[in-house]
Amino acid sequence: MQRIILDVDSAGDDILAVLFAAAHPDLKLEAVTTVTGAAGPIEQVTNVVLNTLTLAGRDDIPVYAGAWRPIVGNSKEDMEAPVHFEKRLVARFGDRLKKFNPPAPQPKRPANAEHAVDAIIRLVLDNPGEITLVTTGPCTNAALAFLQEPRLAGALKDMLVLGGNFITPGNITPLSEYNIWADPEAARIVLNADVNKILVPLDVCEDNRCADSMMTRDDIFDMVTASKANAVVDMIADSFPIYIDIWREFFDLVGFPMDDVITVALAIAPDLVTTTEPLFADVVIEKGVARGQTVAHRGRQLLPGGGSKTTRIAQTIDGKRFLRMFKETMARYERGN
Repeated sequence: MQRIILDVDSAGDDILAVLFAAAHPDLKLEAVTTVTGAAGPIEQVTNVVLNTLTLAGRDDIPVYAGAWRPIVGNSKEDMEAPVHFEKRLVARFGDRLKKFNPPAPQPKRPANAEHAVDAIIRLVLDNPGEITLVTTGPCTNAALAFLQEPRLAGALKDMLVLGGNFITPGNITPLSEYNIWADPEAARIVLNADVNKILVPLDVCEDNRCADSMMTRDDIFDMVTASKANAVVDMIADSFPIYIDIWREFFDLVGFPMDDVITVALAIAPDLVTTTEPLFADVVIEKGVARGQTVAHRGRQLLPGGGSKTTRIAQTIDGKRFLRMFKETMARYERGN
């Protein structure tokens, strides 16, 4: 049993990651923490998580709201890029966009009163060497926790971090991926932290080289056909076709990339991916097109630099095995299971 804290920003695949973590028999989801990111303000992010856990029948899992803004961030206009992205899609998809990142209804229960950063610190220090911290949105909460509590790095079992790009072009700038770009200062703190981690970049999620890890309409059909009374599968079938179509038409991908779920799955099946040897990874924080670029210290350079070699970067993925694992886990929501 792998114990995890899942830190999310509640974009589409974060919802699937929460459902996966809440249902997989080899995972114990200790808490979900929320951070402002691609889905909008912290209230929306947190309400999406609360509603998702209610759908999953897991209102026993605590939820803690976290950072409402990045440590530094970018210009206001640039930070609202996901909102502008949605507006650009209106002409093409019309009313179908109502199912894409819709405003969350009022949840049945409130979030826990403790701040996400304090909750991460408390849970990890109370269980040294037992908990893996999984971040699938901007790294703000994790970075603030490291800054606030120097003992945190030594008490974590390890980390799984979704972010960055090395071969695949970025989805914010040609050089930067959203999670890292949204809070580069926080990402730099996390990647520099002296804790073993796997970094999951766009290269193994949002690239047609790993198409067999993406959810398609065929996968949804498979889940629906196999289910008889599964509210989670019904939600996926209702809400996620628009995600598939957007990522196919806007990003030229064959399906909807499952970045966040892949990252969570590595907690129980790290061999789903091949990785580099442990190395030092850093983040460009200067202004310009390179802001948020993730840099791996490889090869031999003349200028001194670098730090602890604690990051392994995912390079390839067994996509068919991953998707099979995902669909089998969603099937566990069948009523009566």
